[in-house]
Amino acid sequence: MMILKIALFVFVLLLALIFSYFNLQSVKVSFFGGSVTLPLFLVVFISFVVGFLIAYISSELKALEWRRYGERLKKALTNLWTGYPDRARSQMEKLLDNEEVVPLYAESMKELGKEASVYLQRYSGGIVETVIAQYVFREERDRAKDLLEKALGKNWNNLKARRLLRSIYFLDGEGDKAVDLQRSIVQDSEKALKDVEKEVLSSMLASLRGEETLEELTKLPLTPTSLAFLIGLSQKHRERYISRMFEEGIANETLLVLVQNNSLTPEVIEVVERRREEIDPVVLSLMYASVGMYERLEQLKDKLPLPIKILIEKGYGEDRECYRELVPYIRLLECSLCGKEYPQYSPICPNCLGWNKLKVKGGSKNAH
Repeated sequence: MMILKIALFVFVLLLALIFSYFNLQSVKVSFFGGSVTLPLFLVVFISFVVGFLIAYISSELKALEWRRYGERLKKALTNLWTGYPDRARSQMEKLLDNEEVVPLYAESMKELGKEASVYLQRYSGGIVETVIAQYVFREERDRAKDLLEKALGKNWNNLKARRLLRSIYFLDGEGDKAVDLQRSIVQDSEKALKDVEKEVLSSMLASLRGEETLEELTKLPLTPTSLAFLIGLSQKHRERYISRMFEEGIANETLLVLVQNNSLTPEVIEVVERRREEIDPVVLSLMYASVGMYERLEQLKDKLPLPIKILIEKGYGEDRECYRELVPYIRLLECSLCGKEYPQYSPICPNCLGWNKLKVKGGSKNAH
């Protein structure tokens, strides 16, 4: 940067000298009642030098300010990530005029077991509201929703706020708002994240809109939720979609959704039976119990966890009650983001708001 400034200075100086050569006449300069006669080129030269010095000093002062800011932020971050949150908090409190520091300040307060307290009206980027909402949504969902709506009122380009808010809308049953918001997220996301956001839209549409979005769903990436929906609805392409369960590495999760939705078809059961080695034994047991394949359930008994094995041995496998008895005893699914365990599949993890992250613990053979 310094070399560039010097080169620019030399270039402009040469132009000034050329100008001086062609403008040797004198001019009278007056200032605060005094006057002096100077060559025109000298007046221009002095004006140029003074203007350059003012710009240079101003830029250097600004650069010095940013260097000091960077050094202080670096110290605070070093303390935060090396286990000294109180030091980090103290250092970040001096930088809170910069809204982008607030998430780090909130992180240091979290490690101290406290909630970050800041004046929301002080900031205009919606970052602060987003951060607070991220910390409180589990216990205070309405407050989180209000904060995120305010954040987007300040800055619609805050994609993180939009992502959090669409998930809360979905959990609260505000399907139309969730879908509309997700469409805008797909449109505005960076290229690297577009496919991920399309997967979220796919799961949303399958969960909320159903048959009316069938054509659109066929153009979106497949998820366990959307694939189970397409298998249950599309007779023409059912066999192809059943094969895609295994190709996409989501056979276990998709089969769980089909069982939960009571959408199993003979075609699905036939393919699963042929490829049963690729299916988790507990998932198989739930399928067998849900459709009354009790002999198969009995054959599988030795591969199952003890609580399920005990239920089968007690004779629960003779009616639909067996399936209802099995579900509360399993924690078959785990969120790959936060580790929270669940007995049934959902496209969203309520604990961390991660989408399409619930995986069967054993996993599909080609799971990704």
